[in-house]
Amino acid sequence: MESSTKSLFYFTPAMRMALFLGATGISMILGGLVSFSLVAMLLHSDFGHIQQLLLQPEHAKVAQFANALASIIAFGIPSLAAAYLSKGTIKQNMGFAPVQSYHQVGIVILLALTGLILSGALGDLTQKIPIPTDWKITADRLEAQYKKALLAMTQMKSLFDLMLAIIAVAVIPAVVEEFYFRAGLQKILVDWSGKPHIAILVTAIIFSAFHFSYFGFLSRMSLGIVLGYIYFFTKTIWLPMLMHFINNAIGISTLYFVKDDPKKVDAVLEQNLTYYWVLVALVLAFFLLKRLNIISNESRMEKSF
Repeated sequence: MESSTKSLFYFTPAMRMALFLGATGISMILGGLVSFSLVAMLLHSDFGHIQQLLLQPEHAKVAQFANALASIIAFGIPSLAAAYLSKGTIKQNMGFAPVQSYHQVGIVILLALTGLILSGALGDLTQKIPIPTDWKITADRLEAQYKKALLAMTQMKSLFDLMLAIIAVAVIPAVVEEFYFRAGLQKILVDWSGKPHIAILVTAIIFSAFHFSYFGFLSRMSLGIVLGYIYFFTKTIWLPMLMHFINNAIGISTLYFVKDDPKKVDAVLEQNLTYYWVLVALVLAFFLLKRLNIISNESRMEKSF
């Protein structure tokens, strides 16, 4: 048995979950320390001023680098650990199965576009949910911090800046987060509970919670559910990555094209549609996911003969 292709050990799902959570805590601390240390060297600053410096427009590329590196370490290490400690090959456990048909790709692209509609409508719906005043103050503060950090990382003056932003803010998060949440956390929960629908929902909730945004919680949870079903139906990590990337890349690209109009920038960041679009988007997403499941099953049956 070669360690490069198969795990030397096999842990039960419960033990894998414990190790996965432990590795997550360690890797998040490590990712922050490594990225902040490198930023401190690049900007000739101490740790106390790094966060403030990264919010300045002139340090956008450094902020992109720091965010990407921290994400790779924080999400990459637990994902590899989960794959290594599961039964089967590491390649299989990471979800590196080939895409079975172009029809799957087409449906995932349509799901990405539908997801944008659903996300915007759920954002509007969330705004209309009454919450205590002190909760709203905290939610508004967190949302303002998130938007400020996002704008700091997406200061783009040229197409070259746009490409760098897409790599740092769209490609890398799509890759490492799908490894972590779908190939890692969701897989462990499915193996542990034997209930894929519950595993997908729980993973989606945790996926959204990781973004620390009340007003974007339902939007990101819905995205997580769709990504979870794409992975469950197709058995490949490439298609959830594709949808995740499209979702991120459209947002970054739109910010680039409206960068000279502050009102349009604010509109893009709000990205809210009227709440009644939720029903339309849910029907479309349900239909597309059902179709994706049928096509995926048919493709597997054709290859088995």
